[in-house]
Amino acid sequence: MHLRAFFSLFLAFTLTSQAASTQFTEEDLAALAEKHIIESPDYWRENATEAGKCDGARVGSLLIKIAGIYKPVKTLDEALEVLTKQRVLGSPDYWKKTAIPGGVCVGKNVAIVLTRGAAQLPVDPPKSVNATPLEATSFDELRESYDVVIAGAGMGGVGAGVQAARLGASVLLLEETDWIGGQAMAAGVTSMDEGRTLVRERGLYRELCGLIAAHYRPLGVNHLTAYWHGHVGVEPRVGRRLLHVMLGDAKGRGVLDLALLARVSKVTKDGNTITGVEISHAGQTRRIACKVLVDATEWGDVIPITGARYRVGNCLSDAIDPKRHVQSNTWTAVVKQYPQGVPDELLVREKPPGYTDKVHATFAKSLVAGEKVDLKAKPWNWATFIGYRGMPDSARPADNSVITRTHLNYNNDVHSTVAEIEDPAARLAMNRVMQLKTLHLLHYIQATLGKTDWSVANDEGYDTPAHCAEVDAWIKEQPELAPFRAVLVHFCVIPYTRESRRIVGLHTLRPAEIERVTSKPLQFRHTIALGDYAIDLHGSMRKEWLEPELDRESDIPHKFGERGVGPFAIPFECLIPETLDGFLPAEKNFSQSRMVNGATRLQPHTLNIGQAVGVIAALAVQQNIAPRAVDPVKVQRHLLEAGDTLTIEPVKARHGTAAWRELQMEVLKKGVEARGE
Repeated sequence: MHLRAFFSLFLAFTLTSQAASTQFTEEDLAALAEKHIIESPDYWRENATEAGKCDGARVGSLLIKIAGIYKPVKTLDEALEVLTKQRVLGSPDYWKKTAIPGGVCVGKNVAIVLTRGAAQLPVDPPKSVNATPLEATSFDELRESYDVVIAGAGMGGVGAGVQAARLGASVLLLEETDWIGGQAMAAGVTSMDEGRTLVRERGLYRELCGLIAAHYRPLGVNHLTAYWHGHVGVEPRVGRRLLHVMLGDAKGRGVLDLALLARVSKVTKDGNTITGVEISHAGQTRRIACKVLVDATEWGDVIPITGARYRVGNCLSDAIDPKRHVQSNTWTAVVKQYPQGVPDELLVREKPPGYTDKVHATFAKSLVAGEKVDLKAKPWNWATFIGYRGMPDSARPADNSVITRTHLNYNNDVHSTVAEIEDPAARLAMNRVMQLKTLHLLHYIQATLGKTDWSVANDEGYDTPAHCAEVDAWIKEQPELAPFRAVLVHFCVIPYTRESRRIVGLHTLRPAEIERVTSKPLQFRHTIALGDYAIDLHGSMRKEWLEPELDRESDIPHKFGERGVGPFAIPFECLIPETLDGFLPAEKNFSQSRMVNGATRLQPHTLNIGQAVGVIAALAVQQNIAPRAVDPVKVQRHLLEAGDTLTIEPVKARHGTAAWRELQMEVLKKGVEARGE
């Protein structure tokens, strides 16, 4: 993300009522009434409108009750202090003058408060909350065949595995590292990138949010920490365990095995249909038959093994230029405050290799000291910086309103190319460049900003034998890194990969189809998932780096959010390869343009895209047909039964009810057809 642009939009979109959405749903009102935040939905329905006005005293009472979600308050001033700190309000000034007896509040401003208040309501724990976390199966104990084999246990892979198993398919989930969770947990980007908070009401992401809330609520810890207490956050080790819980719950309904440190090395085909895979683990290989193979890897690494045509950067697979640009990537590190002082071995006192005056100057231009969040100031200060990717800290419940844990994912992006996707040696070299840059940033934080009470978190569990072995191999090649080993082994286990290979499918999603400013996004008849995020291509927003046959120059946003934020549809046809059968994508790798990828690559979206893939795969197995022959309407009905919203505009019924499902089906029947590639 371009951080200056993000900051500008965040102020306009999140912190001020003028730019935020004035739309609340019937579900918002029903939820607020159920929790006794409001008494009469009719009053707010009639008056909290674009042109309406609301009684000041009534609004004051509303604000006190919404603040009570966080902590008991008695006065309006106390409520405004809490709501401002929690970013429900941008400033208390307006409400001090209007939310009082005799005052009048503008209806559209109150509508925003209702929407945000509904988003803050405690989420009921999902049914899976008490499930036993799924443990990995040993390589030797894997079956000879599975209905579905999924390569990659990131967000998309977990989503596909959970949903396919819940529908009765036998599933093998493979992960080439020893950490599941992909970009969110293994890469540590647990500040969930939600275009709007309504995404928390959809499908498996709703379930994950419920599990996160159920973990932190008994501790008295607020989990809405990311983006200055505005979005869902979670500690990676907690998020990882909760994904294991979801998988464990799914295994209770079907067959679901998880193999760690394992990957697909070959595929077997009968003509143009996938029939099985060869998987590799610790020098061993095994052949396993399957009816559907899913690529949910972070880089789309299985796609070329299948022979399917794909895009990478702005190239097609039959004409790859390794020098072409892809989105910048980041090797993040979880850092925390050590109240009793940082352990000596975690202090980066000496300049790491490559830390030059130029490197120092670059950091100095983007990050300075400062203990009060100030979103208007540039460069960012320390308080703003740690609040950006802020995490809850279950070890410090007394510091609930203070960020004491975050991850380094600002000003440490590294420019990347197609070579890092296509060439394993180039990828390894770039991975090390990224880790070194993050080590530089940590040294700057400690040595220049004086934050010697902050360092890499040593309690996330990233220092596994496999990760330590990778660090040791690096140090063997570069012995000058030996003094920093104790820090490097606590870095995340994989990079934050923003872009991967993308299949060429029956339909390729284009920017014009998700436009949310100059026109409305298309509601596809065969919608199987929704995205929400703004188009956000790190370091790639230039005409020559896009795909001229898909991405128009007029579609390029010149600042974050310029082309809109909010729901857009992803159709079934984007998940179906041109000709290859028995294969599905379930991550950032479905059929879409580079620019669209900048809006779909985020954690909530890939989890729910994976859920849709799980339904398609399970139905294909049940009916003994190819995924492309599955009826998309049946996929939609299963997704709606699982609580996954599919309509761009909210329907006037309570989430999860029969009426809610049927109203959505009526909207979907009227949608547009996805045109062929």
